[in-house]
Amino acid sequence: MNATGGTGFAASEGRGPVAVPAAGVAGVPAVGLARRGGGTILGAIGDTPLVQVEGIWVKLEYLNPSGSIKARIAKYMIERAEREGLLRPGDTIVEASSGNTGNAMSMVAAVKGYRMLVVMPDGMSAERLAISRAFGAQVMTVGEFHVNDALAKVAELGREPGYFAPQQFDSEWNVEENRTWLGPETLAQLPGGVVPDAVVGGVGTGGTIVGVGQCFRGRNPSCRVVAVEPNESCTLMCGEVGRHLIEGISDGFVPGIFARHRQIVDEIVAVDSDAAIGEMRRLAREHGLFVGPSSGAHLFAARDLRARCPGLRHVVTFFCDEGEKYINDYFLGA
Repeated sequence: MNATGGTGFAASEGRGPVAVPAAGVAGVPAVGLARRGGGTILGAIGDTPLVQVEGIWVKLEYLNPSGSIKARIAKYMIERAEREGLLRPGDTIVEASSGNTGNAMSMVAAVKGYRMLVVMPDGMSAERLAISRAFGAQVMTVGEFHVNDALAKVAELGREPGYFAPQQFDSEWNVEENRTWLGPETLAQLPGGVVPDAVVGGVGTGGTIVGVGQCFRGRNPSCRVVAVEPNESCTLMCGEVGRHLIEGISDGFVPGIFARHRQIVDEIVAVDSDAAIGEMRRLAREHGLFVGPSSGAHLFAARDLRARCPGLRHVVTFFCDEGEKYINDYFLGA
């Protein structure tokens, strides 16, 4: 079968935070402090802070439960599958992931009582594998670094009775979540009168940059949509596939979501892995933001965009996962 922590503040470039509402606007789940008084950890997904870092608007998605932006699609897609009758008690959820979606779906499965099988390639951070197992998931490693072989295994298992494959790389539910939840939530947190001139994001599944791009275009039809990929693996721009250090983006193929919606993307930019890692380390040292390599790549690309296009005053990007997932690779010897 297939198919915002905090109080919603936006910190200004000036002296302090500017209080703006995050939840309660059309299309945004009302995930506020009152709701978090009960229920489960799933109620804490979303309503993450929006801050400014070096003149760039940054949504701190790494503060979601499970430690990444992928908590949103995990909750959204699994609950949508339940409503559609595609996922039933006793079923096993199976998904191909380089790590973060596997972590997030394992968390949701644990809360809801489903079995979870994460199929991921070798060569990912040990922490991301361990987190899925901590949530009670079974982890199967297939292939090396890129997720192509894992996708084939999931497609095979997803046809078996008792399995549900969300298919994050291809499902329009992924785009829908970003268009109707993350995008409107971000717009609601921008100060009054501020309209996004551009949105910058790496392409793992393509769901975030496509869905948020669609949402932002509804507010500003000229909003520039910029996709990011590693310079060592320029798959979207020229079909090259290579090893790189920006885990979570450029998984070795062009995702179905991106292929179908490529026309919404105005520009694809490549960022060197070393530059992304350097920015990641600097964000922790200078801004107290302990994030992963893709966040470094996003800030690098967003800042470069503003330098090249000074007329783009309000550029939005995302810090997608937490630095704790990369302790062994980048921080123990730092």
